Amino acid sequence: MKETKRVDFWTGIGLMALSVGVWVLTADLPVPKRGIGPGQYPRVIAAMMFFLGLVLSITNIIGGFPKKTQQVNWVQLGRSIGLALMAFVYLRLLKLIGFPLLTPFFLFATIKLFGYKNWKIAALVSVGSTAVIFLLFNVVFMVFLPLGRLF
Repeated sequence: MKETKRVDFWTGIGLMALSVGVWVLTADLPVPKRGIGPGQYPRVIAAMMFFLGLVLSITNIIGGFPKKTQQVNWVQLGRSIGLALMAFVYLRLLKLIGFPLLTPFFLFATIKLFGYKNWKIAALVSVGSTAVIFLLFNVVFMVFLPLGRLF
């Protein structure tokens, strides 16, 4: 995958920068006497993310970068911007409409945005994924996802 070496390198740098930010922002969280608590869990994840970003960057430096031959892919860039806008709208509407009703539409739109053609399978995956995530978080993890103010 020589074409993605430059992108992978910068992704690794971004992951390392993000992990440093998480490390700094979690400095004031409480630390329990035993086990991993709210102060250590994000730092464990940040340390792993920094290490993996470092490995990603170093492995892509080895052998050099290929010469730029392809112009900007405007279709992919448009899809990425569209996904960012959809995520922004999704987060703004989440408290009002709620996770169980809004998420299938978001997942379906995301699947269709990236070119999947079968509408029935996309709808089934969207609804099924939402149900599994909702049950997993509410029943197993006891983390209650927003139900919305409409209900």
